[in-house]
Amino acid sequence: MLLQEAVIEAGNMALARFERGDTKAWEKTPGHPVTNADLEANRIIKRHLSGNRPDYGWLSEETALSRDTHLTDTVWCVDPIDGTRAFMGGEPYWAIAGALVKDGHAVCGVVHAPALGETYAAERGKGAWLNGQRLLTSSCDEETGCKMIASESMLTHPAWRVPWPDMKLARPKPNATLLRMCWVATGEWDATLALWRKSDWDLAAGAVIVEEAGGVATTHLGERFRFNRSEPAQRSLIAAGKRLHPLLVERVKGVRLPDPNWTVRPYDRASETEQTKMADMPETKQLLHLVIGGELKDVRGIEFEDLSKLDFVGAFPSYKAAYDAWKNAAQRTVDHAEMRYFILHAHRLLDPETGSHHHV
Repeated sequence: MLLQEAVIEAGNMALARFERGDTKAWEKTPGHPVTNADLEANRIIKRHLSGNRPDYGWLSEETALSRDTHLTDTVWCVDPIDGTRAFMGGEPYWAIAGALVKDGHAVCGVVHAPALGETYAAERGKGAWLNGQRLLTSSCDEETGCKMIASESMLTHPAWRVPWPDMKLARPKPNATLLRMCWVATGEWDATLALWRKSDWDLAAGAVIVEEAGGVATTHLGERFRFNRSEPAQRSLIAAGKRLHPLLVERVKGVRLPDPNWTVRPYDRASETEQTKMADMPETKQLLHLVIGGELKDVRGIEFEDLSKLDFVGAFPSYKAAYDAWKNAAQRTVDHAEMRYFILHAHRLLDPETGSHHHV
């Protein structure tokens, strides 16, 4: 109820701006627009939630990441406006959303779409609801003829070895990922698919709503989402009813998409990624992590301008220690786009004298 109150309050503000055309926007980063309504919604929700639960962590699209606030056992995960482009364009397909995440899993979530008059809510073990009506995902058990919310250009791409069958596609497709997931939860749509990285705030509220409606929400490999990791993001999304979900996973599992947190073997399937927090990992085995930085020739690549001028920050035995050092170094260069820092994970040492290869 606390989460729903906060989200609806922010939604009332955003809807008032939307209706009077107050949707002026700018780019916070290239290709990622933001409006005053996004920032105001963030302030409203944070004031309401953090004011009532000061011991909970905070993770939001419009708030700078802080390890102190987002890497806690219990954290609010908020998207002040999901579907900012629709909001800017005068389209109703946008939503205010939030979830409560405990030990990596969403335990309740609210997605409020004020321009559509829709409020979705779910709590673990208590079902999913739309405006007070119980939700249930569809019983569709075949791909042919299913109702899919996904990028048409992705589905028709010539790289697929086996072409996708005929399906009913959402036209137009909502820009807001959370709305797509909620529409799957209603059973009116059978599935939604996104084969690209999604942030936790794009998924957390939708995941608990889909699951409490009887469906399944995972990565395209069938991995259950684990939220609030060191990098709050997932490699992809499939949300569908229980019968259709495994068929979709089987079709797309060959697509190689990195797990944002799986730095050593990024393309491996993991049933439960980062089961133990980095801060709690026992230092029983030394894993060499180097933190280095330098000026790039082109920010779209990873070729350094001058290797002789590389900044060697240090060598660290764990990812956590390396991450902290990387973040400190990276924050010093926020105004210099070409100066970038990286973590290099070394998994093999070569001994030129003996020719031995030592696996670390």
